[in-house]
Amino acid sequence: MGYRLVSKISLVAIIILSLFSIAFAQKDKQIQQNKESAVQSNGTPIIFEEPERKDPFIAGVLSWSWSGLGQFYTQNYKKGSAFLLADLAEKGVLVYMLFHISEKYSSSDQDVNWSDISKKDQTIVVGLLFSIFITRVFSVIDAVDSAHDYNRLIYYPYWKSKQGFKTSFEPENKSLHISVSYPVNFK
Repeated sequence: MGYRLVSKISLVAIIILSLFSIAFAQKDKQIQQNKESAVQSNGTPIIFEEPERKDPFIAGVLSWSWSGLGQFYTQNYKKGSAFLLADLAEKGVLVYMLFHISEKYSSSDQDVNWSDISKKDQTIVVGLLFSIFITRVFSVIDAVDSAHDYNRLIYYPYWKSKQGFKTSFEPENKSLHISVSYPVNFK
């Protein structure tokens, strides 16, 4: 395969992944609205299973180890898939570039020196490495945000509904009535 053909295919793959990430962002916005509408009018969330709190640090570490893994941890599967596909595409292009450089600049069993590589190929390799690093950083930041969003939208409402204490503040005339109640069940 020619170098230009692979470059064109890589560019098309990156554009497609970018379009998918935009579409996923719109879909995630709709999912967030659906989650918020799942709360009943009295503030009690509808929960089918007991959610666990997601640690933002763990989400970030998982995304640093493999892009998209932190999003899978926080049950944000679409963004996780987008980051994973972008990471795999970038690494695939990098591996192809390394084989291309090895084939182009080495003769028999000799090692390839960085100084022997043309400036154009050096720029492409550095750009790919920078792209992989930036994708990884964005994946970590998004995983931490996804963990915070998960906790805010799913875990905390559940936790709050399980707490027995309820507080209320009622201003009346020039006074403020504060009440704390705890339901007691006699069975």
